[in-house]
Amino acid sequence: MALLAALALAAGPAAWTYEVTAGPGARELRVEARFARAVGDALTFDDGLGPFVDEVEMRGRGAWSKAGTRGDLVLASECARGPCRLRYRVQLDRAARALNARGIAAAYGDVLLAPPSSWLARPLRDSAPGRYRFTVKTPAGVSFATGVTPSADGAYEAGTDDLWQAPYSAFGPLEHERVPVAGGVVDVAIGAGDWPLPPREDVLEWVRRSAGAVAGYYGTFPVPRVQVIVLPGGRRPVGFGTTLGNGGASIVVWVGRGAAREAFERDWVLTHEMTHLGFPNVPRAQHWMEEGLATYVEPIARARAGILPAAEAWKGLAEGLPKGLPRPDEDGFDRNRRWGTLYWGGALFWFLADLEIRERTGGRRSVEDAIRAIRAEGGTIAVRWPVEKMLATGDRATGTDVLSSLYARFGRAAAAYGQADLDALFQALGVAVEAGVVRFDDAAPRAALRRAITRTADADVSRGTR
Repeated sequence: MALLAALALAAGPAAWTYEVTAGPGARELRVEARFARAVGDALTFDDGLGPFVDEVEMRGRGAWSKAGTRGDLVLASECARGPCRLRYRVQLDRAARALNARGIAAAYGDVLLAPPSSWLARPLRDSAPGRYRFTVKTPAGVSFATGVTPSADGAYEAGTDDLWQAPYSAFGPLEHERVPVAGGVVDVAIGAGDWPLPPREDVLEWVRRSAGAVAGYYGTFPVPRVQVIVLPGGRRPVGFGTTLGNGGASIVVWVGRGAAREAFERDWVLTHEMTHLGFPNVPRAQHWMEEGLATYVEPIARARAGILPAAEAWKGLAEGLPKGLPRPDEDGFDRNRRWGTLYWGGALFWFLADLEIRERTGGRRSVEDAIRAIRAEGGTIAVRWPVEKMLATGDRATGTDVLSSLYARFGRAAAAYGQADLDALFQALGVAVEAGVVRFDDAAPRAALRRAITRTADADVSRGTR
């Protein structure tokens, strides 16, 4: 019944539709919205956008009339009575330069980064399930890129409950390329800025390499399509990256001045961000699971793809995991906002889960099976799941209760697990790091597990690597 209801919902018309027309340079957007049912008398934009929205008018069954505004709210009484229309102007360039918030509106040279939740007015009180749909027209010299799922006719569509935090989108002078990958496609938009980006082919090869490593770990690329937006910025050759789903998939990554091919070949950021694509959005309390999975999987995926030596992957885990160890005075990970917990505590969870699943199943199952099953059930960055659903799906795939039991131990409670436990574990795996040099001991009791995780012939690197 649930599947039939979902199919019926997808087949019907969108509940909210928008026509967006960008002006020169996308400095302003003209938007006309139609709501197919009564949605209440108040609509909203992202925090802080209200002062940059004007010329707001509403229409029900009669003529157009002025709608009031208050802060980020549009007060549209006609929309409380039945189907209505709304039209308004968004001063996007002013908003981007004043707010400078990448999740709301920000400017990078002539590229304006702003998700649809910044410029599509959404009802405050429309709890009925449905879809929203929008089209975008741009003038010469300006193009549009978004992670919202495209439809066959050139529009973009997603669930109405996704609009509050929709995927990243950008307007401006963007170069567009499409990179096929096993099981999906990466749409790449490259923005011009205050300095020239590296040659396009270097950027695209970086995308191919990262996507291929992630597809190798998941068995296929985690989502059918992701929008990657590459922007100039940051102090490092490859700077900060961030991923956003909810009705699609998007990644924004910044490239610093003078970035060269060698920096892309060494980069881990894009692989980390693409790993996020194959895991659902879970509640904020379990954000450490999302970041921890990407932190754990990234070096393994690159090692298996031959991008990173296995010894370097194990060195990173040996040096990084101690940063996530529970402290005696801390609660469980769900109530801990420390950086080390968010990334390395989460990685510790998945690392221990991987080892335990492999041991309890005689090597027949691993964390990969759990993650692949979650993705196969639709648990990607495009959707939101309760943590219980994610844990149950993963445990069912491995025939164990490892994820649930480890979550009870680390997430809900303060686990008694310290540096001595981690040291003993790495010794049993045959991993030692001395003065920055990694040495493997293939005679160690759990060395076979280490080799299975990276799936690389690492016996010949026992001389070590720096």
